[in-house]
Amino acid sequence: MKTTTARDIMSSKLIVAKESMNVEEALKLLVNNRITGLPVVNGQGQMIGILSEYDIIARVGNHKSIDPDSFKGDLPYTKHVEAVDEDTTLEIILERFINLKVRRLPVLDKGGRLVGIISRRDVMKVLYYRAKVN
Repeated sequence: MKTTTARDIMSSKLIVAKESMNVEEALKLLVNNRITGLPVVNGQGQMIGILSEYDIIARVGNHKSIDPDSFKGDLPYTKHVEAVDEDTTLEIILERFINLKVRRLPVLDKGGRLVGIISRRDVMKVLYYRAKVN
């Protein structure tokens, strides 16, 4: 059986936040696309972080009252993000999900540009397919 890699299971149709967005714009992307997190990219397409629902809840919640100022300012994204490259094997991807307890793993090319993302759901689909085959 061929080794399964990140390239094989990643979603390459990406919804991303630009570092220039404000919280309201990013919130709209999350809600309208029914997703829980967004990679944040710079002008060159390089991933510089991940914005999660928690990041937004923490930003708005720290304002003591929900007012328009809660949604202004820079995105409160996580800057240190674990990622994998396109050739990372499924076994290593599974280890990363277990050890890091993350919901998603960005996939980067050799130049550090975001080319895909692997969600827990993507991994579940692969496991389901393998269970059906065996």
